[in-house]
Amino acid sequence: MKNILPRRQTLLAFIVGWVMLVFLFIFTATQFNLAELTALGLNVPFADRLATTVQDMVGGLSLVAAIFGFGFLIAMPITDVIARWVKILPHVAHALGGFTGVGVTLFALKALFEITPIGAARDMDGFIALCLSGAIAGYVYSALKARGQN
Repeated sequence: MKNILPRRQTLLAFIVGWVMLVFLFIFTATQFNLAELTALGLNVPFADRLATTVQDMVGGLSLVAAIFGFGFLIAMPITDVIARWVKILPHVAHALGGFTGVGVTLFALKALFEITPIGAARDMDGFIALCLSGAIAGYVYSALKARGQN
């Protein structure tokens, strides 16, 4: 009987990718929100940027980790199957899968709540930047997973 549970290296790669996703997502969202304040003419010193980022990490960690972790949990195995089926580079496939996973999760949140709950995702630049955090996380997952298979 084939073992359906992931190997330890795959699980570790997923956890590191997930942590990377959450960190980059919160960091990006915070910096986009602070950029909007700066555009309004408010000076935001580096110390305040750092303090706000740390506060957002602590305050939003569990919610962002749960919601976008669920999307990442769905995206990575689906990307594994697609990458094997299409036979494209797994790092590129997982980066695209991470990008798509974040995008689909953001669209799902908008559809469910009829608002954009993440302020940075309200314009296209912020949406793309948040999705890029998923792409980086997907790439990290793929690279660590491949490293464990050698």
